[in-house]
Amino acid sequence: MGSRHRPTAQDSHQFTKEAPMTTDCHNCGRTVADDFDLCHDCMATLVKNLESVPGLVSDILITRSRQDRMSSNLARGKSAETALPIRLDQYDQRPTQRPFDALTNELVTWARDLDALIGGDLDAALDSRGLRDMVHRHRHSRRPDPASLSQDGALDAELAAIWLSLYAHDLRRHPAVTELFDGIEDAITRCRKAIDRLPELSYKGPCPHVGYDEERQPFTCAADLYVERGEDYVSCPRCWTHHRISDLERAMMREIDDRLFTAAEIERLTRELGEPIPAGTIRSWHSRDVIAPHAWKQADGTVSHYWMRRSDPPMYKFSEVRDARMRGES
Repeated sequence: MGSRHRPTAQDSHQFTKEAPMTTDCHNCGRTVADDFDLCHDCMATLVKNLESVPGLVSDILITRSRQDRMSSNLARGKSAETALPIRLDQYDQRPTQRPFDALTNELVTWARDLDALIGGDLDAALDSRGLRDMVHRHRHSRRPDPASLSQDGALDAELAAIWLSLYAHDLRRHPAVTELFDGIEDAITRCRKAIDRLPELSYKGPCPHVGYDEERQPFTCAADLYVERGEDYVSCPRCWTHHRISDLERAMMREIDDRLFTAAEIERLTRELGEPIPAGTIRSWHSRDVIAPHAWKQADGTVSHYWMRRSDPPMYKFSEVRDARMRGES
């Protein structure tokens, strides 16, 4: 009977797979199994924020000019008494300038550093049409116009951010990825804090300008016109015709006075016109016979002159609701 082999520590080591090294994520503290300083989730967050930079730059430009130059190219005029459209800080600079300069410096510096590590050709990429097209696709406008194509050039911050987002695999392996992550995230946060909220716009109807085509046939421009509160005139973004706001409002009133709307629709309309009438007030007037419905809106959107279902909202003539308001009904 042969002697049995007694297992040794060396034998055990041959069959035991060495456990991979782990570390904690620099940002969130999760355990990272592959021993990198950032976990996959935080790396994905960084890439998402890099891809948001073109939209952030657009918001900065919009804040500066108070007009949506990225999409509809709205041209709006203010009266002479209106305050400046931007605020200047104590150093007589736009409040977004220094955060934006810091963001540009951060992104371009890290892009060049990564390019040196991977042996790429950053300058050629920054000059390429493909990268600029990607920047434009990542510009998320507040009021998009599918018919208009942006003619603005891409800025260095946008180009560097999108280029970095394409190299997430190499970014995660960057020896200074923790400093890179903190620097870029902080710069983006400072820019977001510096951006003013976009001014609210109200709809003033379609452009009524009548033009003539190549065959001398008349056509109406009909581009949507939006203005900020308190403006006296607006320039059409399509035909550049100037209109007085008061003329547009009177034309809108003539157009909708005899039309029927639900209480919710009237509330939205009157809010756009700067004289909001709450839907609850309209229902109260109905219950007190101040106004009466002329039809009911059915679930499929059709209008019935008979009340068919309890869920069908009543529809009121817009002029009658406004008349009740003018009489001081409450």
